[in-house]
Amino acid sequence: MEDDRIVEQATTTRDTRLSAQARSLLEGMATDLLQHRAQGTFPLEDAVMRLDASAYTCPERFEAEKQRIFRRVPLVLGASCELPSPGDFKTMDVAGIPVLVVRHRDGSARALFNSCTHRGAAVAQGCGTAARFTCPYHGWTFAQDGALVGVASASDFGAVDKAALGLKAFPTVERAGLIWAILDAETPHDPADLLGGIDALLDGFGLADWTFVETRALPGPNWKLAFDAHLEFYHLPVLHRATFGPERSNRAFYYRHGPHQRVIGPAPRPGDAAASEDAADDLYTLGRLPQGDEPVNPLMIGEWIVFPGVSINIFHPNGRRGVFISTVLPGTQVGESVTVQTYLSETPPDAETRAKIAELCAFLAHVVGEEDLPTSAHQQKALAAGVLREVRFGRNEGGLHHFHKWIDMLVDSDDAALAQLLADPCRPM
Repeated sequence: MEDDRIVEQATTTRDTRLSAQARSLLEGMATDLLQHRAQGTFPLEDAVMRLDASAYTCPERFEAEKQRIFRRVPLVLGASCELPSPGDFKTMDVAGIPVLVVRHRDGSARALFNSCTHRGAAVAQGCGTAARFTCPYHGWTFAQDGALVGVASASDFGAVDKAALGLKAFPTVERAGLIWAILDAETPHDPADLLGGIDALLDGFGLADWTFVETRALPGPNWKLAFDAHLEFYHLPVLHRATFGPERSNRAFYYRHGPHQRVIGPAPRPGDAAASEDAADDLYTLGRLPQGDEPVNPLMIGEWIVFPGVSINIFHPNGRRGVFISTVLPGTQVGESVTVQTYLSETPPDAETRAKIAELCAFLAHVVGEEDLPTSAHQQKALAAGVLREVRFGRNEGGLHHFHKWIDMLVDSDDAALAQLLADPCRPM
């Protein structure tokens, strides 16, 4: 009998309707943003925050983060539309854990430990479509749900309990068009119970039936250094002056929801490209809340930060709405990470739009791979030297304050407190 924690039927119809509670929360953020715009005000943190440099370089701290964050909280392992058909799969490594994500024939997504239960070899590589997974070492074969269905030369090998030797399955759920899993096969928690409602807010995108376009991976330093750049706009007109331009504002508004948050820039100045490319979806252009049956797109503006390491940004190449998802995953060592960049299109792109998307993705890969990550790599080297003992987050870098406080809190929390921490989105920080 399948564990109800592990499998949840995938959504097969699109439903972009927000719950009343989610819409109310989004409208509250939008109202606050419009009020700040009208009043010309800008909120700041109470004080500068200091963080010990060892947070980025200490191997023991890194191990604690892997165990107490990346093996305890629900992680976004991909978008539902990356695996549209039964048998579609992809493999990934998350903080040293080899993971196989596959669409089962019943329509559900499964996250499995990508390790044969005979001797530990990987049963799948890369991505593709497969009815079954056969270990390349000795030929043991597993079904899409991880069940062991074949042992090579079984009579020679000897008696085994196949029912007990399936691939280890991680609790998995699909919400808001994303695949979430807790990478602990023994966890007592259902990942759906630990999302704290962030999935209900992300429902405003309606990602479930979008189209997967492309993905790439960029190596980087410590996962927090690689992700810090997503949590503030202070660096935009300086580090990215040759790409985004020096005229970009370095300010940002921060809206928090449990450990998650949104980073929203101020209204673009007249003449800026950003002022016209997505006017139909822009809250600033609309100047009010969407009414009645009007699209909720203006309520979704900004960069969505899904803890611990996912960023979702909206773009409109060739006038077609899409999202660019950046997922920062820890490597096996404290100074290693990978940033996975994935692009989804709201509608299947035609040739012209696909070309524009490819151009956009190449540009963003350059921004991250040639500007952000080399800077972070130098930070890693400098902080590891032990000369600079601490870093500072300014009053205008509220996203960093929130992110690092939540990391500390989760590393320090026991399992009994975990559910309460993550299930309460209104917990003050």
